Parts: sequence; structure tokens; C-alpha cells
Amino acid sequence: MKRANTDVLYFETGPDNAPTMWVDPGEEFEIQTQLNRGPWLDGHPQEAELRKKLRSGNPSSGAIYVNGAQPGQRLIVHIGQIDVDPVGFTKFHGHNDAFFGWLGNEQIGAHEKVVQIKDGFIHWSDTLKLPLAPMLGVVGTAPERTRWTNGWAGKWGGNFDIQEVTTGASVHLPVYVPGALLHVGDMHARQGDGEICSAGGIEAGGRVRMRVELAPLPKVMGWPRITNETHIMTTAQARPAEDAFRIALAEMILWLEDEYGIPRGEAYMLLGQVLEARVTQFVNPTYSYVLKVNRKWLPKGRL
Repeated sequence: MKRANTDVLYFETGPDNAPTMWVDPGEEFEIQTQLNRGPWLDGHPQEAELRKKLRSGNPSSGAIYVNGAQPGQRLIVHIGQIDVDPVGFTKFHGHNDAFFGWLGNEQIGAHEKVVQIKDGFIHWSDTLKLPLAPMLGVVGTAPERTRWTNGWAGKWGGNFDIQEVTTGASVHLPVYVPGALLHVGDMHARQGDGEICSAGGIEAGGRVRMRVELAPLPKVMGWPRITNETHIMTTAQARPAEDAFRIALAEMILWLEDEYGIPRGEAYMLLGQVLEARVTQFVNPTYSYVLKVNRKWLPKGRL
């Protein structure tokens, strides 16, 4: 099995990133993700070297070239087993966009916590263990011309910070450049909605198994999609958050009409009864909304 390591890290996603691994559609491969810089580095034997290496946030482990991928196609990234390393952390700088300004830094201040991860739990304290719920914050292809730091997300994917991007899910992304240039990173051992601490979730490193496939890009698919056994999902990133909701809602209506044969007016009314939606991340340059429809409400025999 091919494995991508952390020897080459990209802190920006762009079409000029040199590929570090080549995979075929259908081939299983593994990616080792890099733990973000944080308080775990304090006193580390390689602290100086690692601080220099981790010059920015959300590093992706190289750029994965998918053989045969061409602009205008859809890359479907199937996420398999995720194994999390035994050390993680979370950190709050004392202010961010999720934080009420009137509280002020003096009310809470900066905080950080390094945690041990073992036996399926995050050891928050001597009396509290949080169940492990690993996910990938960054999954994206390279945009056609522009270059973005990995704090951003957009039509190419990127820094979603959506908890559903986990084992058993498939992320559907547009292909803009030959080879797609898949970027993966920012693993979390767990994350609450809003990602209100800025540095996670429980930031973690680890290994994830994946395979990809290529498919036609639906004409109505403007933003990434996520699917799993129980739900179909649309997502969008924008500021303010309500704009992300509106975009993802439009994407869902068009998807229901295009692939499930539900006229858009009927789809809108149906979503008024069964739609599940929430903000998953409120602290990046743009905010993430995910909209979900349980497959039990959809016509049978569809994707």
C-alpha cells in the first residue's frame, strides 16, 4: 500500500504544488497527517526543528496526484479507517469570531490543554473522558488558478471542519487541474460544532486510509458534497454564516431535482420538514454550514 508521510507539508493549496504521491482510482492508500503546531511542542526534543517546519496551520501531507483525473470531472474521496496518535491538544487565544467582544480577554483569556488519547477516549481530566470521534478538517483539490492557505475552504473543498468527514463518508469534489492534487490534513480527535476554540477541536495527528474514484461532474454541482450510508449532504463556506446556509440550501434543492427527480418547489417544501443543518465551524476566514437529508426520505435506488 502506498503511504504519504509528513516529509513534505503544504500549508497552501494551489495548482503549482508538486505532487508527492501518485495513485490510481480504486487503489487504497494511506496518509499520515501532521499534528498542528501548539503547546505539545513545549520541551519537545525536536522543538526548534518542528517549530520551523510547522510554519503555519493545517498542513496537508503533500499533494496526491490521481492518475486520469481531468478538469471537469468529480473526484470522490472515500474515507476509511482513521487511527489517531496518542497526543492531542486544544487552544484558545482569548478572542475569535465566535467570542462576544463584550466579554473581553480579561474575562477568559488564553487557554491551552494537551491531552492523552488512548483506549478510544480523550483523557480530558482525571474525572472526564471524551469518546474519540476522529475526523478530517482539510480535504480538497487544487483550484484552477488561485492559491489559498489551508485555513480557507471553498468550492475546491479545503478546511471544512465538518465532523461528518470521517470513516464511512465520501467527499465529492470538483477537479480543476490534471491529477486533481488532493490535499488532506488537519485531523481532529474530536470537535464540537462551531470549532469555537480556533485551535480545534482536539487537534491530532494520525493515519487515514482512503481510496478515490472519478465520476462525471453534475452540471448543478457548484460546491462539494458529502455522502454516507444514512445521509446526503451539501456544504458551503461563506461570511456571514447565513450566506453559507443559503448556498448549501440551493445546492441541495438542485441536487434533489437533478438526481432524485423532485421538482425544486416540491423539494423546497420537503426540506422544510426534513432538513438537518448546522454551523460546524465559526472561526476560519469563512464559516462552514452542512445541510443533511436522511436517505429514508428520498426515492429508492438513487445515489
